[in-house]
Amino acid sequence: MKNIEAAREALMDMPPRNEDELDPVTLHNKALMYCDENANAAFKKLNFLIQNPPFPPETFSNLLLLYCKYSYFDLAADVLAENQALVSKCITSDEHEYINALILQHTSKEEAYKKFQEIGDQHITNLRKLTKKIQDARLAKDPEALKRSLKEYDDALEKYIPAIMAQAKIYWDMENYEMVEKLFI
Repeated sequence: MKNIEAAREALMDMPPRNEDELDPVTLHNKALMYCDENANAAFKKLNFLIQNPPFPPETFSNLLLLYCKYSYFDLAADVLAENQALVSKCITSDEHEYINALILQHTSKEEAYKKFQEIGDQHITNLRKLTKKIQDARLAKDPEALKRSLKEYDDALEKYIPAIMAQAKIYWDMENYEMVEKLFI
């Protein structure tokens, strides 16, 4: 997982097919794999998928996140508004909060920063609880509980990083590098 080169190679090893013959998972993966090279083609593929179910559930959140990545905040907001049924089916409440904060930064960096701070605070609370769980597992000398707790911690940390990075980006875009540094100290 997260080995982009191996994923590209796997997609290339598949039998050649026209795009209209691809299954939804392959079309989704191709859109993600080549979005850096041609974002508009990726948007087109992902939009096609959400308009023609069935599609991988990650498609909806990936489309929204890619719109935000490439600063198409209005398109992300429109897709969210037009697909309320998919919001409850395809994205978690945490993802929804995060995406809304990303969209909000387009109109109000201060409000978006506050939202990211709230999201980050929730994650920090969870990380502290998991740290305690790790310590308890170590004290109990329970290797299985320790392994599970460490995995939970890693997963929770992976969810926290986008919030702190979004906060850093707001300061970075304002060229307030000192505040970026303070976020990580």
